[in-house]
Amino acid sequence: MAADDVRLENCHHCSISSGNWMLQEMPAVMLKRPIHALALAVALAVAAPTAAYAQEPSDLAEGLSPRLLFVVSGGFWQTIEAAGETTEGEAEDPADAEPDQRGYYRALAIRSEDNSSRLYLQRVALTENGPELLETTEITEVTERSGYITDIRPENSAGVSASQGFAAFIYIKDAPDAPEPDMLELFVDEFGELTLNGASN
Repeated sequence: MAADDVRLENCHHCSISSGNWMLQEMPAVMLKRPIHALALAVALAVAAPTAAYAQEPSDLAEGLSPRLLFVVSGGFWQTIEAAGETTEGEAEDPADAEPDQRGYYRALAIRSEDNSSRLYLQRVALTENGPELLETTEITEVTERSGYITDIRPENSAGVSASQGFAAFIYIKDAPDAPEPDMLELFVDEFGELTLNGASN
């Protein structure tokens, strides 16, 4: 007896017709399987953004470009909607308003094709799904200098800032064999205005 005949002979829900087998009777549990499969597909589609965000730290580390030299995060920023009125008709105190959005800054140095360094400042928002990159600004003064960044250090390492803004010290050489680097201060005030100046200490 052929293998197909054995399989069909042991199937209580099949009949043989013209050398082919067809379903004669289907249990209710088997009819429910397509519905279960559809529900599972919908659930996976909904969960896809969450799964994409929940990447392993090791995968994130391996995905970084080898041209990334230094990264420093810190400070904070926030945006507040225009003040409204209280129930008594008085103007709302901006200090009492809830931030519409807030986040932190990140400075990073990249090695360019000619091995000189590029400096960028990023603004990162804190969202319900985690940090989200909002914008990236190239610090053109460093690009035009075509120097070599040897280090980036935060203004403080406490991890908490009492006021809005960001500051970091950039160490840069004009030539790779220069004995000592120059120190620049990358500074962002509470209004988001960016400056790059020679550090005073």
